Amino acid sequence: MHSEDHWALRDVIAIVSTGAKRVSSSSGHRLAATSPLNSARTRSVGAWLDTVRQAIAERDIGLLGPVLELDALAMHGVMMTSTPSLLYWQPGTLDVLQAVRAWREDEGVPVYFTIDAGPNVHLICEAEAAAEVERRVGALPAVGRVLMSGPGTGPELLDGHLF
Repeated sequence: MHSEDHWALRDVIAIVSTGAKRVSSSSGHRLAATSPLNSARTRSVGAWLDTVRQAIAERDIGLLGPVLELDALAMHGVMMTSTPSLLYWQPGTLDVLQAVRAWREDEGVPVYFTIDAGPNVHLICEAEAAAEVERRVGALPAVGRVLMSGPGTGPELLDGHLF
């Protein structure tokens, strides 16, 4: 799609729990079909992906961010309404989500969230906001550790063994 230097995005990861999930992601994928919300999410993903592609092409965080948040919440909604219900969030997950919205809406910090298939929150921002976002999220009592990542070069074929 684009090279890793096309857009200086950062993923600031708020680790709120390092414990193992009670239900693995693989098992959770199988349960998605039991959720009454799954078909609506599945129908929406194509349009969301089109918006994400446009946002990346245009380097538009204001276009990208809301779709990231919508998809994360929709995915967790599917998990929460599956049978049996999967609730991966911890209290710290919600603390981070509320903080991110307040920083953006009240203080103009251009940061958006997405959530992995667990309790940890990924904060997506442009490189110039990353240090501030990292500082702010690291100060939240519920956050045990903060990691940061950026775009990579993509997969590489290796001749040797990794271990």
